[in-house]
Amino acid sequence: MEAANSLQERCGADIVPPIGTAKPQHVGELLPGAYHRATLTAVKRVEYRLLGPVQLLVGGEQVELKRTQERLLLAILLLEPGKSVPSERLIELLWPEERPGNPRRALQVYASRLKGLLAEADPETRLVSSSEGYAVQGPAGRTDVETFAALVQQAKSTHEPEQRRKVLVDALALWRGPALADVASEPVRRRLSAGLDESRWAAQELRLATELELGRHQELLPELADLSAALPLQETVAAAYMLALYRSGRQTDSLAVYTKLVRRLADELGTKVGAEVRELQMSILRQDAALDLTLKDQTPHELPAGTDLLVVRDAVLKELVAELSRSRPDGVPAVVCLYGDAVDKSAVAIQLAHRLAGDYRDGQLFARLQDPSGDAVPPRVVLGQLLPSLGVGEADVPDSVEERASVLRSRLAGKSVLLVLDEVVDAGQLRPLLPADGRCAVIVASRQPMLGLEDAVHREIRAVSGGPRSGQES
Repeated sequence: MEAANSLQERCGADIVPPIGTAKPQHVGELLPGAYHRATLTAVKRVEYRLLGPVQLLVGGEQVELKRTQERLLLAILLLEPGKSVPSERLIELLWPEERPGNPRRALQVYASRLKGLLAEADPETRLVSSSEGYAVQGPAGRTDVETFAALVQQAKSTHEPEQRRKVLVDALALWRGPALADVASEPVRRRLSAGLDESRWAAQELRLATELELGRHQELLPELADLSAALPLQETVAAAYMLALYRSGRQTDSLAVYTKLVRRLADELGTKVGAEVRELQMSILRQDAALDLTLKDQTPHELPAGTDLLVVRDAVLKELVAELSRSRPDGVPAVVCLYGDAVDKSAVAIQLAHRLAGDYRDGQLFARLQDPSGDAVPPRVVLGQLLPSLGVGEADVPDSVEERASVLRSRLAGKSVLLVLDEVVDAGQLRPLLPADGRCAVIVASRQPMLGLEDAVHREIRAVSGGPRSGQES
């Protein structure tokens, strides 16, 4: 009984600090979810990727780092941003087996090459040396490690399970393989990324628990079967697999997973199964009602947390609230587009949505229309993310974008729902996502106006001392 409760309660785990400790320098760098990347106008986006092969991208283009030791040196320093890493430790990690004749001179050469490359590719980031060692200093929020940590943190503080699941899927999608996959031997890789690997698995466990909370036990069965085969001694995997099988009406198979786990732990490790899994097995034997799925209120409340870091004219917000609150003809939702080069326009959209949330009793949906790499997300994919929030089972989501858009309109018909669509690229990407009911409203954040979008109200958001400036209505 207690094991069943523990497994269920894991979905609402307490907030824990993210991996990185670097603080954002301004509102656009590490805001929750969609806002962890600054929107730059004159400067190209710079990304350091460590969750997989080590890469440096500038404006979406990969900068060539030819030498393995240079990539490894960059990765080591980025894992401890702003901190000086002692030369002896760097030498030990760069040459764990056979050192060059003069390792300190070799380290200086690699550091000098890397310093020159950074000066050209990313002038805001500097490699500095001191008597203590070497460090990388620059703006926070540019590594996928920091982005992953921020997203996981957001997921842990999100109480709405569908939104939590979406954020975790985004976080786990940042992993392109084992961390530092192409720069270090496995022993060195484990030394450097053991904490990252653990955080990745913790995020995966939270996602599995969230999927079970959402009643997706049948959809999880193939994945859990694969995980159980790959990690036969992992008790959390076995527990999730047992619960998913039991809820799918397969009590015998569920108990067989337990038996196999007990046998392998005894044969390979000489240990016994933990108390939590034993309690779960007893609950399955008793067919304990506590194991049955109890669906919570499925009204979506997906708005990310607001921020008080903005200087926003209250009059502008009041004007926009009034615009979205006025009555509309049947079939014409209210649409407001907040556009411009200001990095905080997304946060303005969220602040506006929070003011309006109480007027939309059937829920609030949120979607980001650019992926973590800055590429546009196709409408078909966005619809596949939105429909489960409206109670559409994954198996019932149609294939084509036209069919998915039709299901979205059907689900929103007769309902009062607020949609917040962030980082929209153009009107063509937006149109399939629009409801066809005057009781719904849509807030769009984009770098440019949605030209050709009929009946939309546009406001330009500029980061000026007095707050966002109201543009012309269109």
